[in-house]
Amino acid sequence: MIYFYVSLSTYICFCIIKYRESLHYLQKDKYDTKKYGNRISKDFKNIFITPELLSLVLIIVSLNFNIKVLGICTIIIYMLLFLYKLKNKNKDLKIDKKIKLRIVITLLIYVILNIWFCIDYKLRHGAGIIFDNTALYYIILIIVTYLSYIVIYIVNLIGKPVDKFLK
Repeated sequence: MIYFYVSLSTYICFCIIKYRESLHYLQKDKYDTKKYGNRISKDFKNIFITPELLSLVLIIVSLNFNIKVLGICTIIIYMLLFLYKLKNKNKDLKIDKKIKLRIVITLLIYVILNIWFCIDYKLRHGAGIIFDNTALYYIILIIVTYLSYIVIYIVNLIGKPVDKFLK
């Protein structure tokens, strides 16, 4: 499991930039879920047909190779994607209360996923069953990151009632 998390070091760096970009667009749309949804559907090609499609190759690798090959490929691909995004990063995100709330909700989603990964890993390895779901963990994280704009859309739906409650 430690190898899994070490291999995600570049993935985490890429996620920070990717979610920052998603949150920037949400902020630009003034946290209006409908406008943000329209932006996603209107800019579908610019949002989903990007070099990040390269990360979908990792799903194929995860289904055909062992975990060490997948971990190395994850480090390499997300390093390249991170450097590409870092080079093209020009989105300024203003940190306000609403953005902080959305960041916390997004982090909670990732924390819940990782708790599930750890519990599943412990159950699989502690019961004498040697079946490793690590490839599934990679696949889930790759898909969640690729669909970050949709994740932020859902996070905004969750955050709207909380915004009203916090006022």
